[in-house]
Amino acid sequence: MRGVIFLGNKKMELGEIPDPKVREGDVLVRVKASAICGSEMETFVPPKGLPWKGNPGHEVMGVIEDPNGSKRFHEGDRVGVSTLQGCGNCFWCLQGKQIFCKKVRGIRNAHSEYVVSKEIWLHPLDDDINDGTAVLLSGDGMGVPYGASVRSGVAPGDITCVFGTGPVGLGMTLFQTYLGARVIAVDINPLALERAKQLGAWKTINPKETKDLKAAILDMTFGLGPNKSFDAISMGNQDLFHTMLDVTMPGGTVVTVAHGDHGIDHVRERLSFHLDPAKREIWGRNLTVMGNWMCNFSDWSDMVALVRNGFQIDRIITNHFPIEAADEAYRRVSEGLEGKVILTY
Repeated sequence: MRGVIFLGNKKMELGEIPDPKVREGDVLVRVKASAICGSEMETFVPPKGLPWKGNPGHEVMGVIEDPNGSKRFHEGDRVGVSTLQGCGNCFWCLQGKQIFCKKVRGIRNAHSEYVVSKEIWLHPLDDDINDGTAVLLSGDGMGVPYGASVRSGVAPGDITCVFGTGPVGLGMTLFQTYLGARVIAVDINPLALERAKQLGAWKTINPKETKDLKAAILDMTFGLGPNKSFDAISMGNQDLFHTMLDVTMPGGTVVTVAHGDHGIDHVRERLSFHLDPAKREIWGRNLTVMGNWMCNFSDWSDMVALVRNGFQIDRIITNHFPIEAADEAYRRVSEGLEGKVILTY
């Protein structure tokens, strides 16, 4: 089948990749739209590319091409494909919390003509859910902002700080504003900060334009700090993570969705026992530190209800490209010129 092939060094081509194998319990989906995720830059930019012929695309929707004996779906049905898929039979999968399944796997090669999905991890789509929104609901675009914001309890009156305003950070900014929070967006990309402002950010900060990021955030929050901070930088940053811990209000919550090796510095936290109480990052200030991967499959109906009640998650989409122009789409995303980008087929 035709699909995007990652070659490394910011190079890609549209060519022939292996057809997906349809096994028992699987359904073949003809792709109508897929989204470029910021995490794909981790393999698009480095020189080595991928160990397989294809792409790491994983946010996708389409129509049923081959139901493969399914009783729920028929040829031509519109479906959203859940990004993360579990075994379907374990304790977690039976609760719709497949992200905790020991056999969970991610969709890949979504930027192609077809993808295969287990039938149980498909979402039927009504006509009022457009293709772009369906991709975001099924994948990271809404799944990560929703999961992180809901689990941390973002509520009206909160002051939140979102570090990183790529697609996920933009989704957090939009959703948390919708929930009634005042959002401070932090990024070194002026275009990204402008997009965040257009999506409702209360304040924006460019760390390159301030001598002291912590002081700037405290100044905006009446000396208290935000009560919830979110690390939305794809690969994370240890120094920035410490800034988040330092600046978040006592009793507040720090949430990371980043994929990198950063984390809690145990030595620093242990030594803080001997420091001023204000420097005791976590235990001394009753901070809650959380991780969040995605939403759960069982969150689908709640997210669709939000869209039907007026939440416009597709506002984070800044461009659409036909699959034939995927090279231009990836170039623009890698250079920070876009928010969420949709590829169409």
